[in-house]
Amino acid sequence: MGSDPVVKGYAEALFQVVQAEEVLDRVEEELTRLKNALETNPEVKEFLSNLQISPEGKKSALSQIFGEKVSTITLNWLNLVIDQGRQRKLPNIIETFFTLAQESREKVTAEVITSVPLTEDLVQRLEKELSKASKKQVFLKPMIDESILGGVIVKIENKIIDGSVKHRLEEIKQEMVKTY
Repeated sequence: MGSDPVVKGYAEALFQVVQAEEVLDRVEEELTRLKNALETNPEVKEFLSNLQISPEGKKSALSQIFGEKVSTITLNWLNLVIDQGRQRKLPNIIETFFTLAQESREKVTAEVITSVPLTEDLVQRLEKELSKASKKQVFLKPMIDESILGGVIVKIENKIIDGSVKHRLEEIKQEMVKTY
């Protein structure tokens, strides 16, 4: 977990509320979507970090963007982070929250990177298979990276399983270089 006491404090505060309200899975899913939005849309990150935009403007925009899509707990927590001027630390706070959530439930988070979005059915099947293989309950964090061309990359605990087309092509290229 991060050594920054500010990051840890915000993550722990949210975690305690979420535990008390028994909405851990929902908030974890919402924060996964938010983190993905921050990572894939530089405009969102820039907007939140822009000192020219008032906290009220940022909160209003987030409310319009997320509105009914996120719980009031998540929205209120985001508003608090913005009011305190800590939005630049959001990615680290969210990661620390994920660590707290994982530790709390003998559950491991697996990042699954694909070139196209996974269907809900496929996400559930992957979670089930990875849970069997790891003997732990697996929470899937689907991510999209078109550069892998196809297939899937799974990052679970300290392991990376690379079944991407890009990786396979690299292996073939290495074999060809060795033989010539």
